[in-house]
Amino acid sequence: MVLRPRALAMWAGALVTTVAVAPVLSAAPGEPAVPLTSQQLSAAGFTVAPNTKAWGAPVTMSAVTGPVWQDLTITGQAPDSVPIGQILTMERFYATGGPGAFKPLNITAVVGANRRFVLHFQFGYPGLWGYRVGYQGPGARPEFIGFEFQFTTTGKGKPAPPADALAVSLSPKRLARAGFTAVPNVSGWGGTAKISATSAPAGTPVLISGRAPGTVKPGQLLTLNRFIATDTRGSGHFEVVPGVLTTVRDDGTYAVQMELNEPGLSGYSLGIGVGQQWVGIEFQLETTERTNPKQG
Repeated sequence: MVLRPRALAMWAGALVTTVAVAPVLSAAPGEPAVPLTSQQLSAAGFTVAPNTKAWGAPVTMSAVTGPVWQDLTITGQAPDSVPIGQILTMERFYATGGPGAFKPLNITAVVGANRRFVLHFQFGYPGLWGYRVGYQGPGARPEFIGFEFQFTTTGKGKPAPPADALAVSLSPKRLARAGFTAVPNVSGWGGTAKISATSAPAGTPVLISGRAPGTVKPGQLLTLNRFIATDTRGSGHFEVVPGVLTTVRDDGTYAVQMELNEPGLSGYSLGIGVGQQWVGIEFQLETTERTNPKQG
């Protein structure tokens, strides 16, 4: 779906009834956003349930409202016209006194071989916003191919950043506020977890182990995901760390050894999707530069 610039310019003072698709719009850096009601967003195509009319395939969200830093998932099917391996990106819409702007967020998913996709993410800024997920099609005048929705993030926080804000790194304190604590956070896990280190040189083994909750059965696969922050309030998405996975043993315990090479401090989640919810352990881990042995 693309929104007509003329219709978007009306948002500050009236409802919009026209929906289509257009290239990503831009706004002046730092231009303040105009708050929109749920009715205004719905009239412009950002419905409470995902608007898949132009997308042409089913999409499901784990929630339509939630507190800051809540784990959220969007699962869906891509239509046959979308290539396998296509990257889908989430964008937030900023209504202004002019045409408004879409800001790409650091929240992405890849269309798999079965044409399924999953976005696993958090929002750190409160408020009601319109979002879209998709990609720019080919051609000299590419159209946006995707679906739209609205979401209300509750809780305390600063207003969302300008549409030209960039992705950022989070401090240990910010990561902890977003749920990624130095001691593994098991509040959304329901089982136990312990980690052998909170900081390790690149390539050094780090072990995380514990007992799975009753909702995660023996034989089920746990994967490790790295949190990629979009802003300093904790918005962002999760990316699977390749090759780091384990299965729950027959006695309900698990253990996985990680050898991470991505430098810096990051938040991680080890877990599994159960229904539309993510059940996992969240923690922070710093990967430092690899130390070279001294030559004799």
